[in-house]
This record gives sequence, C-alpha cells and structure tokens, in this order.
Amino acid sequence: MKRIILNQKSYFLYDEMVLFKHEFEKMKFKDCEVVLFPPVIYIPMFRNTDFLLGSQNFYSSKRGSFTGEINLEQLKDSNVKYTMIAHHERRKLMNETSFDTKEKLFKSLNNHFNTLLYIGENTKTKFAFSHVKRELNLYLKGLDKNDLKYLSIVYDPNWAIGGYDVVDVNKISKMIKRIKIYIKNIYHVNISVLYGGVVNKDNIKSVYDICDGIVLGKVSTNINELRKLLSFIIE
Repeated sequence: MKRIILNQKSYFLYDEMVLFKHEFEKMKFKDCEVVLFPPVIYIPMFRNTDFLLGSQNFYSSKRGSFTGEINLEQLKDSNVKYTMIAHHERRKLMNETSFDTKEKLFKSLNNHFNTLLYIGENTKTKFAFSHVKRELNLYLKGLDKNDLKYLSIVYDPNWAIGGYDVVDVNKISKMIKRIKIYIKNIYHVNISVLYGGVVNKDNIKSVYDICDGIVLGKVSTNINELRKLLSFIIE
C-alpha cells in the first residue's frame, strides 16, 4: 500500500495544531496509509487517535539522564510507529554525522519502528546513483537482514528540496528502480522507496504513480492546501 508522509517540521503553535487536528480528522483516505509527523511536543495529542504517527527525531540511547531528549521507549509508549532518519535538515542544520545516522538506524530498526531513511545527492549531477549507492553501502552495512523489513528509503535529492526546481519524473522513476534493484541484489529483500523532493499539483499524480509513496513538508501544515494537493491522487 502506498504511503503519504506528512512532515510538519517545526511550524505549528498549539492553537494552530488544535485547528489542524480538528480538520484533519474529517479527511478520508482510501487505498493508502497516511503517516503524520507532527512537532514532537504535539505527539501526545494524537496518542488515542487512529492516525499513524511518526517522530521527526529521537535520541538513540535508552531513557535516563539525557536532559532535553526523547527516546524510542517514550515514543513507543505514545503510539508512535514511524521514525525518520538522515533528513537533510538534521544533517545540515543540526550537524548530524554518518555515525549518528547509523546508530539511529540500528536502534530504530532493532526496536521495530517503521523507519524512513533519507538519501539523495547534494547537487545536480549525472552521477547521482553513485552518490546514492555510497550512502546505501555506508548506512546498511552490518544491519541484520531481518530488521530490513522495517526499512523504507526516501529518495530526497537535496538540491530539489524547498524550492521550485522540480525533478523530471522519468529521472525519479529510473532512480527508484535502481535503488530497488540494488538493494534486492545486495541484501536480497524487497524494499519500499518513497520520493521526498518537490511535488505540486502538476506532477504529484505522476510521481505518486511511480513510487511507493511521497513525503510532503510545509504544505502538510495548511489543511486547505493539503486537501487540494491530495485531491489529485486520492478520490
């Protein structure tokens, strides 16, 4: 089943989140899974709902004396089922390293969270898959094959994020197929690959059709714009 990931980042204030929740609960989704990644402070608001919940970040150690951090045990207790790892904003703005990514990836998968691993080239290049392949080799090496069933890849070309530079759908399709084939050949598992770059009303249907799901960012904080955008792919 295809998935629609709503990454709300750090936009909402409390009253805005309450209004969004009220309207979001009215929406109907058919033949897809919608996973909401609210700001972490608002996760408890959705604990007793039927929505699939994700956390944008977590600390890789168990609960204990780690001031200001939230851990996987707390997230699981709050009905969180999904995590995301290696988003470019975490790496660029929060200086998360490859070591941080590998540690978080291992902990998330080992605790059976549905884990979204972001990968993608930093600049436009005809060697994009070489960069993606290096990331896959780095992050997946040493992982237990049985844990990979909880893993999904988000192809997220960093140069096409938050702007208006839309990647050609044929190039997205080719990249997604190459990622799937590569992981199948190396790790002998079938894996879901979602797209996390720019989508809009003009390309969302064609992008949605060639991948296992899409990730929406800021638009997921505007309920009216979200409804309009999703109307192109959800009847």
